[in-house]
Amino acid sequence: MRDAEWIRAFEACAIGMPNWTHEAHVRVAWLHLRRDPFVTALAKLGAGIRRLNAAHGVVEGLETGYHETLTCAFLCAIWATMQSAPPSASSEEFWSANPHLWARTLPRLYYTRGRILTPDAKARFVPPDIAPLPSPPGWPPVQRAD
Repeated sequence: MRDAEWIRAFEACAIGMPNWTHEAHVRVAWLHLRRDPFVTALAKLGAGIRRLNAAHGVVEGLETGYHETLTCAFLCAIWATMQSAPPSASSEEFWSANPHLWARTLPRLYYTRGRILTPDAKARFVPPDIAPLPSPPGWPPVQRAD
């Protein structure tokens, strides 16, 4: 699916659960960051993921459903990659060119399991406790939590 179709399908909650993969999350995040400032992209992405999950009846649990801190951490990593990598013509090209983003465990560079897998981290952004996240413009610099 091309990017214009992909973002329309996301916004219309027309991406089937089997296709709502980690790669799909990264591609949609990249598309949002391409057209909006970080804070706006984060708001749109979070709202879109919640709507899509609701449309598919995803049960909210500690390890299921929308997770605010994970979304923020991945969006920061995607933003930082976009700043340092050669420009990509499409979300598929971006995905293929940046295999470090393929790791669903990427947030472990910034968070301990005990900090990220909490109801608080799921509901709202909590700062990392291992290393600072990249800090996009308009996003407060995130310092390591003590």
